[in-house]
Amino acid sequence: MALPHPVLLTGGASGVGAATSQLLLAHGHKVVSLDIKETAIDGVDHIACDLSNPTSIDTALTQLPGPYSALLNIAGVPGTVGADLTMQVNVLGLRRFTEGVMGRIADGGAIVNVASIAGNNWRKRRNFIMELLAKEDFATGLTWWQANAGEVGTDAYTFSKETVVVYTMQLAGLLLERNITVNDVGPGPVETPILPDFTRDVGDDVMQQMIDMVGRAADPTDIAEAIVVLAERQINWLNGQHIVVDGGLTAGYSARWQK
Repeated sequence: MALPHPVLLTGGASGVGAATSQLLLAHGHKVVSLDIKETAIDGVDHIACDLSNPTSIDTALTQLPGPYSALLNIAGVPGTVGADLTMQVNVLGLRRFTEGVMGRIADGGAIVNVASIAGNNWRKRRNFIMELLAKEDFATGLTWWQANAGEVGTDAYTFSKETVVVYTMQLAGLLLERNITVNDVGPGPVETPILPDFTRDVGDDVMQQMIDMVGRAADPTDIAEAIVVLAERQINWLNGQHIVVDGGLTAGYSARWQK
């Protein structure tokens, strides 16, 4: 059964976002996509938005009257775009947009953030993450990052996704009274246009090892399926969780499938 209000998602023009849009449409839902690029999917409403630019985010927000049944934060960039831009899109823009539209998510709705298996070790940097999230706006958050980038002990992409995991937990508590669930999905390697960027980051050998461990990289639809399950609240009591969707890759490393 179709959700009572449209589903709002970022990054709907390509990759996992496009696959999610198509699956939502197949389930009978109305879809509104925000992206720098216009979507080519028939039936999806498009609003231009650059998550690295607070003015662009605020302009997009004026075009979103609501209500919405779910918000899916799928847009993201790889670390190859540069550390500051990675943090702007993956954390600061995601947060500004989410908090700008949060009041238009219907009670009983859902928010789903796309993190990564790169966010699995968030506990190692919990204090740094909490410091960043304590900065209340885009500009002060970026200033904090620029001052502390050399101290956090990891690269910008990993830190951005660890921060998304913790931000998901924060939102789950904040929205509990409105019965809005907030979870994140953590993919491993996915066959999207930016997979070569991730390969450059980790190296050809490491990427191939990850893919070989589970037999293939994910198809975008593999990730979209998990996102839609959460958007539709098919598991109603699931809240504040980092849900790894990697074909068993994390399990393989943990249990040492390969010597």
